[in-house]
Amino acid sequence: MAITMKDIAKIAGVSVNTVSRALNDRPEINEETKRSIKKIAQELNYVPNTIAATLASKKSKSIGLVIPDICDPFFAMQARGVEDAARKHGYSVIIINTDEIPKNELNAITTLYGIRVAGVILTSVSFGMEHIEEMKSRQLPFVLLNRYLRQFDADYVINDHQKGSYMATKHLLALGHKRIGIILGPERITSVQDRLTGYLQAMDEAGIKLSKEYAIHGENLKPETGELLTEELMRKNPRPTAIFAYCDSLAIGASAGIRKTGHKIPQDVALVGYDDIPYAAHLEVPLTTIAQPAYTMGKAACEVLLKRISSGGEPKTKHIVFEPKLIVRKSCGASEDQSVSQKTSSK
Repeated sequence: MAITMKDIAKIAGVSVNTVSRALNDRPEINEETKRSIKKIAQELNYVPNTIAATLASKKSKSIGLVIPDICDPFFAMQARGVEDAARKHGYSVIIINTDEIPKNELNAITTLYGIRVAGVILTSVSFGMEHIEEMKSRQLPFVLLNRYLRQFDADYVINDHQKGSYMATKHLLALGHKRIGIILGPERITSVQDRLTGYLQAMDEAGIKLSKEYAIHGENLKPETGELLTEELMRKNPRPTAIFAYCDSLAIGASAGIRKTGHKIPQDVALVGYDDIPYAAHLEVPLTTIAQPAYTMGKAACEVLLKRISSGGEPKTKHIVFEPKLIVRKSCGASEDQSVSQKTSSK
């Protein structure tokens, strides 16, 4: 049976209110009484009932993090950044995965409100407003991470998706590729739209008009989806000589798809990803990619949210946009001279 503050109060010979104040280091309780009560609590292995405390005080020390997939290394790094920043301020983090399904996103927000979180960090998978209206109506502070909503001005922390995609495509063009395919996540996601725009911008500047069939979308960002999309691309006639993947997880799947169709990286097909996850440099053919600071972005989103919570609803929104960086490795087939030249030109 769980030990309660009433049990501690009985042993210490004080009231439950005194125990509560002592365990929360309230100044009106003298230090000797605090030490005595804390010692009893420790000996009894007392664990505070945080849910009850939240309901009583109407203040929570937990925040929600809604992301597509914690198994994806990029989202895992961001989650770690969120958690480290939250812990520094005395908050805990509750993580819910959506699997890129809008209904799961709405359910996640409803669940988090039900357990009285202080705020939410959200990697939105939906272009609809239902989930935003839900948080607004409940006066639940929130920050968007990785993605934003075009029709609603809110706090967000993102990477410059269009610029990063433009850089990746320009790099492949500089290497002589003209048939560059792109594999993407769901069309409804703003970062997917922006990365497609960057790709099309670079191709248009090069005077290349590829069929829309060379830009294909999947329903999630898992490696197996990347493999299937790549196999589809490789069946085109003519097939692409290079593939740009929306993220490194899709790129990992793409590498499998390229091999499965009997081709080699980069001899037959150049490959570029996006994110620079830790595994990218350690693949059989190290992956050229666009880096974005996942951990730092997670920390920044948490800091923005906690400031929003403490301010009680400051009206001015905060927009933080991180710069992408091209990381050249073997998968694109660039020589050292080409790598240096492209790095210089992208600054």
